Amino acid sequence: MPLEGEWARADVFRVLREVGSDYDLDWPRIAEIYDFDLACLEDPQGTVSVTAWHGVFEYVADALGDDSVMFDLFNNVDIGCFSIFDYLFSCAPTLRDACLGWMKFIPIRTNAYRLTFEETETGGYVEWPILEGRGEWRQNMFARVGWATQQLEHALDTQVPPVLIELATTAPQNTSNFQKKYQGRLKFGASHNRIFLPKSLLSSPLRQSDSHLYEIIIKAASEELDRFGQLESPLTRIANAVATNLSHGECTLPHISAKLGMSQRAVQRLLEKEGTSFRKLSEEIRRSAAERYLRGTDLPMKEIAYLIGFSELSTFSRAVKSWFGMSPRKFREGSTRAGASGVHSRKKTGGVRLSKATRAVSSNQNNSLRKTSSARAE
Repeated sequence: MPLEGEWARADVFRVLREVGSDYDLDWPRIAEIYDFDLACLEDPQGTVSVTAWHGVFEYVADALGDDSVMFDLFNNVDIGCFSIFDYLFSCAPTLRDACLGWMKFIPIRTNAYRLTFEETETGGYVEWPILEGRGEWRQNMFARVGWATQQLEHALDTQVPPVLIELATTAPQNTSNFQKKYQGRLKFGASHNRIFLPKSLLSSPLRQSDSHLYEIIIKAASEELDRFGQLESPLTRIANAVATNLSHGECTLPHISAKLGMSQRAVQRLLEKEGTSFRKLSEEIRRSAAERYLRGTDLPMKEIAYLIGFSELSTFSRAVKSWFGMSPRKFREGSTRAGASGVHSRKKTGGVRLSKATRAVSSNQNNSLRKTSSARAE
């Protein structure tokens, strides 16, 4: 597909196809359902839409009948499956350099989010933002964590690095070998998708550190960054600001426009060009976040209401009923029953049924909604 709108590199599907080769998966059918060209899997610069990027992982896990399988599949991939991005980590001088390299060069992998690395007094966090409105991301996140910890295991030459993993979703019904291996170091139902690295490890030299090779890799990654990194849509900043300000009670057009340094009319024109409006975009982000919190957490209703920008529980309840046709409590109870019976949706969006206008934004624009749930108490 053309490098426009919201995309992720297609090679992840090639890896998924290869590591899942023992299973009878109909990839032409998958490509038809999620509207991508199979040929892009063989193209080193091939991309797919982020809704497909999420949806295919959900579909495959569902087809395999194992909602924990992505942990194991991607914790066992070979170093180099993702080319330059893998070697940015394995050949870095230290673990800190490796994490900073991931953060700097994530735009060569996708324009849908920005991975972050932040240090504290006790260590550092590698964090993936929570993406709303682009379908269910749970299995995709399991794969990313499996892959990232495999990089850590290889770089530090240890079977189970002393890390802590937090995931902002429910635990799978099945139990993977990965979960057994990281038992006690893996927390579900958290408010972040991140890995904590102890301070003592950050300056550790990596097993395959090679300064000469690393210079070559950085140069190649910089060339890819020049090619891929300039493709971010202005709508990314709008949606990102909306998601970040939901719980602040300041998610209004004047406030968001001021934060972005844009006029209100400029923001409106940009959204109108994509067939949506500020009200529709804000509503869809709230709706998607509400579904995720109700389905995937046990947070009190009052806290969910606050996190998505409602000051009154009654207003939140009315909004949920208008979105899903039932009260928040009934929606949560229904989701719990579906999860317990192993029911998974194979809808192309993989999650909320988006309106036509918002689907255009979801499919074609970078709505990187970082830290929607950052206000939740640890």
